[in-house]
Amino acid sequence: MDEKDEAGRDMAGKGPAERDVAARSRDERPFGVLDLHCDTLDALALAQEGAGERLGLSWSGVEGDLAHNNLALAADRMAQMRWCQCYAVFLPDELPAGVAPLEFYRTVVAYFREQTSSEDGAVRQVRDARDLDATLDAGQVAALLTVENGSVLDSGLEVVDELSGDGVKMLTLTWNGRNAIGSGNDGTSGLTAYGRQAVAALEEGGIVVDVSHLNEAGFWDVARVARRPFAASHSNARAVCDHARNLTDDQFRAIVDAGGIVGLNYYRSFVTRRHGAHGDVAESGEVTFEELMAHVEHWLDLGGEAAVALGSDYDGSKVPAWLDGCERVPAFHERVVRELGAGLAERLFFSNARDFFVRHEKARA
Repeated sequence: MDEKDEAGRDMAGKGPAERDVAARSRDERPFGVLDLHCDTLDALALAQEGAGERLGLSWSGVEGDLAHNNLALAADRMAQMRWCQCYAVFLPDELPAGVAPLEFYRTVVAYFREQTSSEDGAVRQVRDARDLDATLDAGQVAALLTVENGSVLDSGLEVVDELSGDGVKMLTLTWNGRNAIGSGNDGTSGLTAYGRQAVAALEEGGIVVDVSHLNEAGFWDVARVARRPFAASHSNARAVCDHARNLTDDQFRAIVDAGGIVGLNYYRSFVTRRHGAHGDVAESGEVTFEELMAHVEHWLDLGGEAAVALGSDYDGSKVPAWLDGCERVPAFHERVVRELGAGLAERLFFSNARDFFVRHEKARA
């Protein structure tokens, strides 16, 4: 990569001393993070007065906003890194009577818009991934809006235009259950005819198709009908941890071959087979760094150097204690650098996902 590509500006005409200063400045910048999935947005939006009660979902004890809160992800703590976060609007499979998925989505998006609309705020929405680095250079947390559960499309494919207009960059087709698109990992049926139409409509609307939570039949239906690279935003390797939410080797290879991206999920039960009575890791043992990294190393063995990324599932799952909060990510990054080297660490933590979204924007142009 030449200096213009790496630095985002032309270094021509600068003397050796000036180039050295610029290079040191780049090297001294905080490392980058691009996390493909969290549930922070719902937790905060539904903590607003009356919102959780009206929509039938709330997180107890949640305080604050996107900039300052008592959850895993808060911009005042994320700011020690160059952090881009995919904030998902999570739609439960079951909503209270009279609450439509689209109403739920609009409530959470209204909160997101209010939190990210300020030009100089701590968190700013990025609608085009090619603007991501400029937002990070300004010292802000860059926010990409995503949706978890395609039930938002149950009322019709015209909703895709609304999502696109809101700046949604990625949509997870299902959660664990069934919707009009298809079945999640709790079922066995693949995409419906409507689901195949939805994949095409999302691609046409510039929204990345996300196959996390889909069962195997649905996954392979997507692989057959997708015309653009797709993602598994928060799914691990089933060969390392045998869970239906994790990807088989063949599924991972299919994503790699399509030019897609896969986010490493920190959820304890998707990391290790050492389960206790309630399906989580036994109380006698914590999930270790080595157990989490075994998923990355397995993917690298499968040729996934350009496809691995982060998909933490922060604020929506129980993660290892040593990763519980964004302030712990620098220590995680240091260990990954020692394990894999600085180049692979940079790809895992940031550039693979950034480059994936940039390629997606260019394909739309």
